[in-house]
Amino acid sequence: MLRRTAKMARKNAALHLASLCVLCAGYLLCRYVFFEVHGMKQWPACLFLLGLVVLGVSFFTKKKWTPLVTAFSYPIAFAIGALFQTDGADPGGGRTNSLWVIWTVVFICAIVLSAIGETVKKKRDIK
Repeated sequence: MLRRTAKMARKNAALHLASLCVLCAGYLLCRYVFFEVHGMKQWPACLFLLGLVVLGVSFFTKKKWTPLVTAFSYPIAFAIGALFQTDGADPGGGRTNSLWVIWTVVFICAIVLSAIGETVKKKRDIK
């Protein structure tokens, strides 16, 4: 029993470590490599910190899909935001761009849907 628990703990740690690596790679790509696409310094870091919090919570709650979805949805949400972004002007004449809104909404929705999916799966497995 103790060996099984230790093995499960190692698996959980490995999964979350791999997810952390993917999230960090996505952050570095989005923040530095694609900086010319979005021109934002702080917002990629804010979303990255949100991803870190989600990974931390999912580690302690031993979730399996939420860390993977969180890690991969960061760069995927950026790509979706870059694809569907629109430029505009605010009432004062300043430039606006919708990339950061799309990026944030897709990222948060992916995290929430994965958490809901895991909760539903867990309840289904209990019955």
